[in-house]
Amino acid sequence: MAILGYDSMLMMADAIGRAGSTKGSAIRDALAATKDFPGAAGKITIDKDRNALKPIVILKVTAKKNGESFDQKFEYVETVNP
Repeated sequence: MAILGYDSMLMMADAIGRAGSTKGSAIRDALAATKDFPGAAGKITIDKDRNALKPIVILKVTAKKNGESFDQKFEYVETVNP
């Protein structure tokens, strides 16, 4: 989940740079115009409804109880693109 925060911060910095201002409305408009932003989690585009269109990664998580804790295993399944 940290990668989502990282991409959000990068997009905000990019939008401020493109807006040339820290005024809220200018940043909002720059974010709305974001297309194919090269985020750490993949390319991000903001659609007309201001939703982020970006790939998602599906992982299979298994956990086996080991005494008082769990042994967890994360297995990549696939990447789904919008």
